[in-house]
Amino acid sequence: MTFKRIAGNTWKTLIWPVAIYVLFLVLCKIFSPQAAFGTTRSLEGILKQAILSSSIAMAMACNMINDRWDFSMGIICVCTSFIASPIAKSICAGMIAENGKTTAPSWVLLVLCIVICMALCMINAILYLLLKVPTLVISIGLMLIYETMVRIVNGGAGAQLSGLNYTVFGRSPWIYILAVFTILLFMFLYTFTRFGYNVRSLGNSQQIANNIGVNEKKNVILSYLLCGFILGIAAVINVGLSGKIEASSTFNNNTGMMFQAFPAVFIGLYLSRYTNFSIGIFIGAFCIKMMTAGVVALGLPSAVQDIGVGAFLFFFIALTTNQGRFLDWSARRTAMKMARAGGEK
Repeated sequence: MTFKRIAGNTWKTLIWPVAIYVLFLVLCKIFSPQAAFGTTRSLEGILKQAILSSSIAMAMACNMINDRWDFSMGIICVCTSFIASPIAKSICAGMIAENGKTTAPSWVLLVLCIVICMALCMINAILYLLLKVPTLVISIGLMLIYETMVRIVNGGAGAQLSGLNYTVFGRSPWIYILAVFTILLFMFLYTFTRFGYNVRSLGNSQQIANNIGVNEKKNVILSYLLCGFILGIAAVINVGLSGKIEASSTFNNNTGMMFQAFPAVFIGLYLSRYTNFSIGIFIGAFCIKMMTAGVVALGLPSAVQDIGVGAFLFFFIALTTNQGRFLDWSARRTAMKMARAGGEK
C-alpha cells in the first residue's frame, strides 16, 4: 500500500469526526458562547462515553452482519450490573477492609460481568437455535423479562458501588487499556480468524456460505459468546463511569444505550473500506457521542438528541449508499460541460 493511498484512507476515515467537531464548535461559539464544548475535559468525557458505546456496538456487530438483530443487548448490560454488583460487594468486603486502596474489587467485578453477560447471551443463542424464531422476536421477549428482573433485584433500588475500589475501569488509564484491548481483540477475531471469515461469508450470502461448509449453528454460538464477553467489558465500564446503576422507571428505557450503539455499526461498515472495521466502529461511536454533546452544549432539549442521531444516521446511510450515483452524476455533468466547451470552440 502506497503512502498516498494510506493518507487518502486516513483522511476519508477522520473527515467525519473532524467535520462534526468543527460544525458544533462553530455553532456553540455563535449561539452558546458559554458552553464548554471543545475543551479538553469535554472531549475526555466524549471519549469515555464513546468507549462504552463502541464496546456495545462491537458486541452486536457480528450478529447484525448476519441479520440477527437483538434488542436485548442494552438491558443485558444493565441487568448484569445489577446482578454482579452485590456479589462483588460481598466477595470483596474483606479485601477492602484489609487494604483500602486495592483494585481487586474492580477485577472481581469485571470477571463477574463477563461471566454473567456470556451466560445471558447464551440464553438468547440457545432459544434462537431451538425455537427457530427470529432473534428480533426473542430479544424483545427477553428484554421485557430482564427489565422485570432489574426491578426485582435489590428491591428495585438499583446497583450502587461506592468507593474508588469498584470504579477503576471507569477512570484513566484503565478505561483506555480496556478500550485498546477490546478493539484489538475484535480486530483480530473479525479480521484474521476463521470465525471472522465465516461471519463475513454468512453476511454476504448465507446460502453460498452454507454450501461451502460454513456451520451456521456454530457461528451463532461463537458470535453470542464473543458478544457476551465484550458486553461484559461494557457493563463494567458502565458501572465504573458513574458508580451507580439505577432501575429505570419505565419499560424499554434501557434500550437507549443500545440504539446509540446501532449507528456506530453502520458507520463502521462504511469506514471499513478505508480502515479496519473495529476502528470504524469506534470512529462511528465517537461521532455519535460528539454530536450528542454538541446538542446538549447548545441547550437544546434531550428529545432533540434522538432526532439528531436519527437524522444523522439517515443522512449518512443515504449519502454512503448512493455515493456511486452521486459520483456518476458528477462525472456526467463534467463530461457535458467539456462537450459544450468543445462545441463552442
